[in-house]
Amino acid sequence: MKKFYILFIALFALNIASSQPCLPEGITFSTQAEIDNFQINYPNCTEIEGDVTISDGVNITNLIGLSVLSSIGGNLTIYLNDALPSLTGLDNMTSISGDLHIGINYALTSLTGLDNLISIGGYLRINGNNSLTSLTGLDNLTSTGGDLYINSNWTLTSLMGLENLTSIGGYLEIYDNTTLTSLTGLEGLTSTGGGLAITDNDALTNLSGLDNLTSIGNYNYIWIDSNDALTSLTGLNNLTSIGGALWIHSNDALPSLAGLDNLISIGGYLGIRENDALTNLTGLDKLTSLGVSLDIIDNDALTSLTGLNNLTSIGFFLGIYYNDALTSLTGLDSIDAGSITDLYVFDNYSLSTCEVQSVCDYLASPNGTIEIHDNAVGCNSQAEVESACGVGYKENNTFENQLYIYPNPSSSQITIETPTTPFKNTFLTIYNINNQQLITHQITEPTTVIDVSTIEHGVYIVKVTDERTVQVGKLIKQ
Repeated sequence: MKKFYILFIALFALNIASSQPCLPEGITFSTQAEIDNFQINYPNCTEIEGDVTISDGVNITNLIGLSVLSSIGGNLTIYLNDALPSLTGLDNMTSISGDLHIGINYALTSLTGLDNLISIGGYLRINGNNSLTSLTGLDNLTSTGGDLYINSNWTLTSLMGLENLTSIGGYLEIYDNTTLTSLTGLEGLTSTGGGLAITDNDALTNLSGLDNLTSIGNYNYIWIDSNDALTSLTGLNNLTSIGGALWIHSNDALPSLAGLDNLISIGGYLGIRENDALTNLTGLDKLTSLGVSLDIIDNDALTSLTGLNNLTSIGFFLGIYYNDALTSLTGLDSIDAGSITDLYVFDNYSLSTCEVQSVCDYLASPNGTIEIHDNAVGCNSQAEVESACGVGYKENNTFENQLYIYPNPSSSQITIETPTTPFKNTFLTIYNINNQQLITHQITEPTTVIDVSTIEHGVYIVKVTDERTVQVGKLIKQ
């Protein structure tokens, strides 16, 4: 028994001697010889306590000399190694307490060698590896403590290799990967501690792979910008809330916002800007609230705001500008005017219908700056919209059935139909936007023809009044 005990102690001591932390100050490798001689120069060193840098190694072709390493207590940087094709040699590495940066290794075709890496305490950055086609090798990685950046890998076609990644402690940013066609590989991701940015990926057609992402918390954002081939936001279908902003910008092939169908709330700002193929906002149909503001800017093909019908609160300001094909603000009807501080509607050259309920209510009791100009007739000034809304008339009159006026717009004469046969002492009056009476007729029939050729181009209010009611309509004179 005594001999066995002595043998056990000896083996335990040998194990400690053969596996020990070392190099708290870290180490830098810049030649193949330094890597090959590592085990000779630092015998029994399996856990480097400091940072490890493998950089500027023009003749580094493999990392086999580092095969004894099981963990790094600081950062691991593999950077500017022109001849390194793989990371074979790091196969026993299970954890990195700091950051992992793999950048500008032009011969690197895979991340094989990191197959046993489970966790990264800091950020993971993979950038500028122009021969890298996949992320195979990270298959057992489950989490990063910080951000995940994947950028400027110009032969990367998918994110296969990240299938077991379930959480990211910080931001997820995927940008400038010119051949990336899919986000497949991120299916296990359920949360990020920060925001999500997907920008300048010229071949990316949809966001499939993000299907299990349900929320972006706190004040963090989603930024989808300048993905030239993106035709769908499919992949965000299970997203219900965004703590910060949602920015959809310069995705030139995107026709709708389908894929955001379950999004209910945005804690910050919603910006939809310069998406040249976007024709409507379908996909936002369940969105009910914004914490800050709504900006819809410079979407050349946008003809309708349908999709925002259930939006009831926007937090601060409402801005609609430079949307050349937009004809109506229908879709904004349900917004509580009390949630609007400032209203900006300008340079929408086809926009003639602005008198939706939310805008009319706001103009009746404004709460801040108003800019309405350089739109089509009917919405070309604050006064025109107020007239179309009947702002200033409602206080002392009862509005019942609206009039039917045609043709409208008109250049010469109009026909006005009232819902019922007029009572005696019924008068039809046309007012300009300054509430001046221009034309007055007593009417006795449900249908009346009026010559409007003598009045100037613009927007006018038509009122039919009797002893009991006031009926109101809008006329656009061409």
